[in-house]
Amino acid sequence: MELTTLVTGAGGPVTVVAHGLGASLTETRPLVSGVPGTRVLLQARGHGTAPAPVHPGYGELAADLARVADEHGATQALGVSMGAATILHLLAHVPDRFEKVVLFLPAALDTPRKDDAVRRVGSLSAALAAADPPAVTAAVRAELPPGLGTAADAYVAARAAFLLASPGLPALLAALPEDVPVRDRSALASVTADVLVLAQEGDPLHPAQVARELAGVLPRARLVVFDAPGVLFRERARLRALIAGHLGA
Repeated sequence: MELTTLVTGAGGPVTVVAHGLGASLTETRPLVSGVPGTRVLLQARGHGTAPAPVHPGYGELAADLARVADEHGATQALGVSMGAATILHLLAHVPDRFEKVVLFLPAALDTPRKDDAVRRVGSLSAALAAADPPAVTAAVRAELPPGLGTAADAYVAARAAFLLASPGLPALLAALPEDVPVRDRSALASVTADVLVLAQEGDPLHPAQVARELAGVLPRARLVVFDAPGVLFRERARLRALIAGHLGA
């Protein structure tokens, strides 16, 4: 089975990129535009035209990520939210798989989510099941912090259209809230990679406390917490500089 990837750049190092739940390659690509070498962006199962999940969960997502990383000889990885969880699942089983890693907006560690994030996922799942564009658009906008104004309009429209064009996504939406990236966080104590953990205060979908706990478990981690949510809109230049600095050093 062929997985969906987008390869940009050339030469080394090779960085594999795993996006967040409901995100597209187009949305994630700018995060690594300043990273030297080759960037391999993997479109996760259930997203767009990618294969539908067979066994929805982080195990299947991590197996796909490992396969793509091996095929391209990747020594670095970046993951956003669901993508960060996917990388953690892989590292828990193969702790020396990558030399450098960026985990942006990690949302869970070894405990299933039981908070408002689960309700929001349920609302989005219901809207997709009903094929209701206004409801999907409202669910996407609800994920964003207030005060972004018209700057977020194009993002909301593009994300909603992509979600509605992803028939395999409901299976992931149903499975992931009950799954966890790792069963026991102590498994991450053997990870050898230099890891940059990036979080933002005030984000109910990606609690900064999860990032703090994660940075405390990983042996070679650096934690950066932005002061407010909406960093993709408000502090994109700084965010990209941090990512490029870590993966390009």
